[in-house]
Amino acid sequence: MLCKLIVAAVPALVMLNTGYAFAASDPTAPPPVTSEVAAGTPGPEQHGFNLFPEHHFQWTASDAKVPQVGVNFGLLQLGLGGFNIAGEVRYRRFWFEYSHGVDLKLNDLGGFSMTSTERAENLRIVVPYTTGFGVGLTVLDELWLGVELKTHRYEVNAPGGPVTSYQTYSVGPVIGYKLFVYKGLFANAYARYWPNVASTLDNNEVALRGANGTVEHAAHDFNVFANVSIGYAFDL
Repeated sequence: MLCKLIVAAVPALVMLNTGYAFAASDPTAPPPVTSEVAAGTPGPEQHGFNLFPEHHFQWTASDAKVPQVGVNFGLLQLGLGGFNIAGEVRYRRFWFEYSHGVDLKLNDLGGFSMTSTERAENLRIVVPYTTGFGVGLTVLDELWLGVELKTHRYEVNAPGGPVTSYQTYSVGPVIGYKLFVYKGLFANAYARYWPNVASTLDNNEVALRGANGTVEHAAHDFNVFANVSIGYAFDL
């Protein structure tokens, strides 16, 4: 009985294999179905490299097609014993920012933000507030350029002398780079140039009376300085 089954099965197997061979050689036969999926081709936005999970470097400028709002806090101001908060609105490549700092003590951190003359004269300089706004444009990845208009309030006195208050106004450029670390959390590093364009002092100077005599003081000028801020942004 086993021998008869084997004899009957052999011709059937031969015919089955012959059919597969003819199908493989037939150019009109449809290709075999396979479960393998072709690997996707990366789009233009994928060119570059990842610095962090949320930040993909690209040569084109970041384009916020949905309006974005962000809030950030400056680290330098904390080192000067004060506080600074800034709000930012971005749309496409454009941004608008308003910032406000309070209670900055320029003598802190070794007085590095004071001029050599101010340090030599042992002046005490406090900024009760500094406020203003800026506008700009993203030019490369998250690198941005802008211009800022600011006003600064100063309270200055020589050792043992009364406090003199005055106001300065500055207009200058800013350049920065925003690095998204996790979701909307970002670090913003920037350099600013805030030259004085006007002040409330006559001839931009004031005589400060002190225990050791009178000191001629020129209105403080921030000039060039750098800072890093930490913030969070979200889409509207």
